[in-house]
Amino acid sequence: MKRFFQKTAFLTSILIISTILMYSQVSSNMAFADDEGIPHEYDFVAGIHNVATFHFRDGVETVNFPVFSTTSDIVSGSGTSFSMEGVVGHNPHLHMALDEAYKFRLAKLTGGSAFEYDHRFFDADVKIMQADTTLKSFSYRNCEITSHSVTTQNDDYESYHAANSGFAIVNSIEFNCGGVSINQKENFPSVRPGERTFTDYGALPFKQANDLRTFLTFDFDNGAEKIESVIFTSTGGFSEEDIGTPSFQIITAVLPHPLIDNAIIKSQKVDGLATSFNEDFDVNVEFVIPEKLSGLTAVPEQKIRGLEYEGCIVSGYDILTLQDKEEGYTGKRGFATAEILDVECSGLSPVNPDNEPEPVTVDYNMGTGPKAVATFSFDSGTEIVEFPEFYQGNLIARANPTFELVGVPGVTPLLYDVVDNARKAGAKSTGVSSNDELFNVKIDLMYGDVLARGYDYSSCHVTDYILKTEHDLEESFYNGFALTNEFHFECSGYSPIDPHLGMNDPKKGDVESSKDYQKRQRSTWGPGFEYVPK
Repeated sequence: MKRFFQKTAFLTSILIISTILMYSQVSSNMAFADDEGIPHEYDFVAGIHNVATFHFRDGVETVNFPVFSTTSDIVSGSGTSFSMEGVVGHNPHLHMALDEAYKFRLAKLTGGSAFEYDHRFFDADVKIMQADTTLKSFSYRNCEITSHSVTTQNDDYESYHAANSGFAIVNSIEFNCGGVSINQKENFPSVRPGERTFTDYGALPFKQANDLRTFLTFDFDNGAEKIESVIFTSTGGFSEEDIGTPSFQIITAVLPHPLIDNAIIKSQKVDGLATSFNEDFDVNVEFVIPEKLSGLTAVPEQKIRGLEYEGCIVSGYDILTLQDKEEGYTGKRGFATAEILDVECSGLSPVNPDNEPEPVTVDYNMGTGPKAVATFSFDSGTEIVEFPEFYQGNLIARANPTFELVGVPGVTPLLYDVVDNARKAGAKSTGVSSNDELFNVKIDLMYGDVLARGYDYSSCHVTDYILKTEHDLEESFYNGFALTNEFHFECSGYSPIDPHLGMNDPKKGDVESSKDYQKRQRSTWGPGFEYVPK
């Protein structure tokens, strides 16, 4: 009986220990939801937000930080890192990883240190979502925490006074990882020769100045995709110093575009590999005012300008969350998660539509200042364009006069022709090429019909031309964007125009002087007569 009791007690002990071990193992791999019992509601542009799931050795934890940004180019092989920001909440595993990173910071002298602790290395899955739909997802492997700070987002004194402002105590964390993969199924070319697909994703629901929109058609071997980008910047191709690498960058809402996403994945795979090659594509960029109704009359679509890029590859890709200090956390504004796509090409052909010239006027609030009215005198004719932005270089410097004009693209065919011809003339480090068309420009600073001051430039040429979208962090997604032309000029001559000079000079009397009288009298003398002074 005694022996049976001992055996039973021994088995019971084993059962209890096993149960404890099993429970410990189950509990250590529990998935913690984000901030249990701590609700957070944010305004996300188009409802697009991110969800990060961290896979630690002791468990899985989902974190809904509103800010996620890649801090290294996903396509480039130079490293893999990202950052996140969100209010301090209930994230036990993540906080344990932060605490251990601080505790063992001296033992981990380098990123390749072999020193180990429970929360040093982990994986992270980041999903960009719209409601319950996953738009794009990224899997980071072998990550560790490289930086951590707690800061307070605020708007200086307004946080203490304004009802819609305030403060937000947030965690700012940076991660460095061993690699990242884009979770996107590749779309392979059709098995039928010659069969291609075309998908037009239409316009985005964001406001543009003058309703001028940027549409890009990416043309691949197996199909084409047409998208709108809210932010466009031509980053190369028109500067007189370097026109050899046409390139551009777009920033737009994170949305799935299978063919474009395939090009991103392909560039990531072949980066740094000498034995692999990338697949190029063409991009047709159109700056268009869509068809609209004016009363009962339909105004047809108008193409203002075009850029045809050839032989392109994806040179960079990033995810960025746009925010303005504490505004997203306090509800004054929100968060905008966008993707950044950099493209480099081997060729560029500007397209100048055959539009009838139209007056380009400025209807913006110019404050208490004037507006700039530019009169271009070309060999082919004269064009008058109003610009809201005018920048004159330092005229005191010992260099040729320079100036810049910036405004929303309009129907200015003569000006566009000069810009495009300057690109055809080729790159030059300084001076004027014999192929350059020189022209004169007169800038009048006007208050209505009153001229305040003018600048008369002669023998000018275009040194650079940039198309870019003006925007203000996430606020533009709510209030609007503005695509602008940026013209850079250099001239050989300059003279100021001041309509007020001479208006206060004393008037001369209409009386003949004695010297003039004597000269006039002598002019009537006959031959042989002369004046002999005393």
